[in-house]
Amino acid sequence: MQVESLRYFIELARAGSFYGAAKSTFISQQGLNKAISSLESELGYKLVERSRRGVRLTSEGEVVLRYAKRIVGSYDLMVEDIVGRRLEEPEGDEPISLHVSYYAAQIASANPAYVSMLAERSSYIEEPFDKLIAHATNSDGTDLSFLDLHAHSISEVLANPNVLFEPIVKTRYGFVWKDGSSLSNEETLHRETLAKMPVALNAFREMRQLSERIFRDHPFENVRMEATSPRMLLEYVRSSDYDSVAAFDSFGFFLSQQDDDMPTDGLHFTPLSTPESVALVGFLYPRHVKLSLRAQHTVGVLKHFLADNCADYFISYPLD
Repeated sequence: MQVESLRYFIELARAGSFYGAAKSTFISQQGLNKAISSLESELGYKLVERSRRGVRLTSEGEVVLRYAKRIVGSYDLMVEDIVGRRLEEPEGDEPISLHVSYYAAQIASANPAYVSMLAERSSYIEEPFDKLIAHATNSDGTDLSFLDLHAHSISEVLANPNVLFEPIVKTRYGFVWKDGSSLSNEETLHRETLAKMPVALNAFREMRQLSERIFRDHPFENVRMEATSPRMLLEYVRSSDYDSVAAFDSFGFFLSQQDDDMPTDGLHFTPLSTPESVALVGFLYPRHVKLSLRAQHTVGVLKHFLADNCADYFISYPLD
């Protein structure tokens, strides 16, 4: 019995449908169905009743769910303990290559100790999405791909039988504004509201493409500045009139607020309302290859840093 199958079963019970569970666990519906069927075959009982309206647990399924939560919880605590013991640098000088997308690179750079470790023991390379997928697909376990997935790219990962995606941060694309703005009472922003406002955009290729994709039906009419520097985008809002805004994302703004050298006083962030604004950032692993100790260490250090230093963010933007 595989712990991952129990994890899938728990999520299926929570979501109430194969579609919802497959989407949240980043596995195809066919793969999820196979995992549940194998679990039923191994236990010798039918665990779920399938219908057009979704799934319902059988009485045996309710029992399995109770124990599955305990088993998975204990397993996660065990792994956490093991990872914690490995936070010290593993022995040996084997290098690691960390292939990252532009946005994932910003998250990785949030921890100076993490960057220092990477500089000493790795090559740290920003690459486009297709190359990141190729690296993960062909990995021998000694390198890592760290990337952000959006609505248009998640399907490609789900369709790849050779990789597994582990999200560690959810972020929302949106806009920064300052005290006195007409946006101050908005919980989320609508694209048509922003089309005519003075705006500063992130000029990096991937972020610019994302903006164009999200705003394809409501193109910006008043772009005042384009820059790749987060500091310049924030400074634009601070020094402009009250209705000027800058494209940003929720986690990037959180990191800026933690940096004493970043100009965030009087600035606020509001996400877009469209589902296309959501991005998941995490590691892409080869499905059938075990990671090297140094790769595991690299993942563990970043995850522990985020857990210890970004707890407030995860309350506002939970990973689920």
